[in-house]
Amino acid sequence: MKLREYYGWAIFGCALILSILGLVFVYTGSYFWCIKHGAPPYAYTLKQAVALLIGVAVALVIYRYIDYRKFASRKFLWGIYAAAIVLLLVVLIFGREINNSKSWIVIGGLSFQPAELAKVLIIIFDSAYIRYKWYDISHNFKYFLAFISFGLFLPDLLILAEGDLGSAMILSIAVFAILFITGLNVKYILYPGALGAVMFTLAIVTAPYRLMRIKILLHPENYMQTGGKYSSYQLVQAFVAFAKGGITGMGIGNGILSKFQFLTFAFSDFMYAHIAEETGVLGTLLVLLIFLIILYLGLSIADRTDEQVGKYMALGLTLYIFLQASIHMGVNLGLLPTTGITLPFMSMGGSSLISSFIAVGIIMSIARNLPPESQITVKLLNKGRYTH
Repeated sequence: MKLREYYGWAIFGCALILSILGLVFVYTGSYFWCIKHGAPPYAYTLKQAVALLIGVAVALVIYRYIDYRKFASRKFLWGIYAAAIVLLLVVLIFGREINNSKSWIVIGGLSFQPAELAKVLIIIFDSAYIRYKWYDISHNFKYFLAFISFGLFLPDLLILAEGDLGSAMILSIAVFAILFITGLNVKYILYPGALGAVMFTLAIVTAPYRLMRIKILLHPENYMQTGGKYSSYQLVQAFVAFAKGGITGMGIGNGILSKFQFLTFAFSDFMYAHIAEETGVLGTLLVLLIFLIILYLGLSIADRTDEQVGKYMALGLTLYIFLQASIHMGVNLGLLPTTGITLPFMSMGGSSLISSFIAVGIIMSIARNLPPESQITVKLLNKGRYTH
């Protein structure tokens, strides 16, 4: 194996470690929840394990047989975009609303969250489109606005219509990061950036439950007894989980909050708090460290590739994974308003798990096509950054 391929395999290894740990914590976090709802105690764990096998298989197939440049070819580009938009439209029409978010399609007892796959598809489309139409985008502001409207704002509006503000934020940050590294005139980015900020502000002020979540974040002690979706109960229980876990935790499977259903969504939205209760600060720091390694490796691949489309994809898909993890952790720590963002690779959710592994597979494909190490050294020398 060539040295440069280790970057991709290292990301795959990190994702696999997180996923296996995730199976353990999904089991301990959902055991009594499943029994309470009349299902076998391993029901959620089994579903997650099946999704993991599918995700790993898809990632390896992409790495082994599909050159990432095929995703960006003009032959498939508009098909990828159309697939993303259709997925988001289908869930708006036929989706089921759960926890203020109409993000799920349920077929025969199986649920699917189209926005997860749509985010990956939009990042692929935008990366390739920016590469092919760079001259038009960078020299014609009207053309740039047309791209940002259809390549970002339209998917964002559809995701916001589902009630999924967190996913829209993740997609926006990833796309703006790609635009930033292209060297685009900063003024071009500021205008749609300001418009995007207005969109998100309106999305918050026009939804009472989102405003309430901000109030709950600032003063959770005032909303313990309100009940329902306007209660700080879950957030306070997350704080209790971190406090009970201490430095080393109560032990895997010994968490009290999930057993007695105090931390209701210990296997999904509050996975990080559940990990904190059972493994303590040491466990949460280990998880954070693995995500930081994924971020470092992904950005390194983006920096070292000579192909622009690969650079944009690696950056966007790495941020897609890391930002999702950051928001989940921030919610669990009480740093961000509560939102239904899962912890990538670890939280219960087959759609998120499979989509994350698709992203990993593409990043691995990019790493496989990195230039030889000698060319990388010359590249760094030319940048004045070679320090060895």
